[in-house]
Amino acid sequence: MKLSVINPDPTIAVVANIPHSSSFIPTHIRNQFVISDEDLQEENRQLVDWFTDDLYSPIVRSGGCALQHNVSRFVLDPERFEDDALECMAARGMGAIYTHGCSRQRIRRDLTSQERELLLNEFYRPYHAEMLSLVSKSIEKFGHCVLIDCHSYPDKPLPYEIDGESERPDFVLGTDPHHTPKWIADTIGSLAQEAGYSFGLNRPFAGTIVPLPLYKDPRVTSFMVEINRKTYMNEEATTRAAGFSKMQTLIGVIVGALQQRGSSPATSVLRGT
Repeated sequence: MKLSVINPDPTIAVVANIPHSSSFIPTHIRNQFVISDEDLQEENRQLVDWFTDDLYSPIVRSGGCALQHNVSRFVLDPERFEDDALECMAARGMGAIYTHGCSRQRIRRDLTSQERELLLNEFYRPYHAEMLSLVSKSIEKFGHCVLIDCHSYPDKPLPYEIDGESERPDFVLGTDPHHTPKWIADTIGSLAQEAGYSFGLNRPFAGTIVPLPLYKDPRVTSFMVEINRKTYMNEEATTRAAGFSKMQTLIGVIVGALQQRGSSPATSVLRGT
């Protein structure tokens, strides 16, 4: 399957977006790449958000639902704008369809307009249609939706990064001026620091995803979480480390804090059934 929806009938108003956890490259896409299998595997090793489907699983266990992209971001990245003219990473060859890799080297041949359209129809548009559907259903059911954009990032900067010179905290929160209330940044920052993690706001990665038809809709709250991989895995070996369960626990604590806030009559955030 190109995407998965976990717990499609949630009991709280949370949708987790997990776009980069897969390393799978379908056979019919492989001939688009001009690098060896070994080099393509190394690109995946560096850039896949390893184990985030499990790392963020407390969101589902708390009653939320999750949307998961089941192919590598090197096939297509649903987190980017479809239109390269709107996407800042397109200038680095890493728009919705990557032409360049982590070291800004060419990894894909030029595609025809038909090939690009086929990729968008197969992997991009269905993902965004499903995200819009899940968020809309949450609004219909609960009157509100919290969209959590779930990521991880390498401890050492990669050449493709725009803000690679900044500090690389254990836990980074990405925000949007229209969709991330200040109390969310304050609450999550405090919880991360109480758990012993360093915390950063919008650096080295910023922003968060919102379905475009619902942008500026006050019923949608969104924030991005970027977790430094050194906190939960061995990056060289691509294996989980002892800190995995601790970070997973923090994710659960954050969802619990949002639920507690949502129990107040003053806010509809996470008000469940």
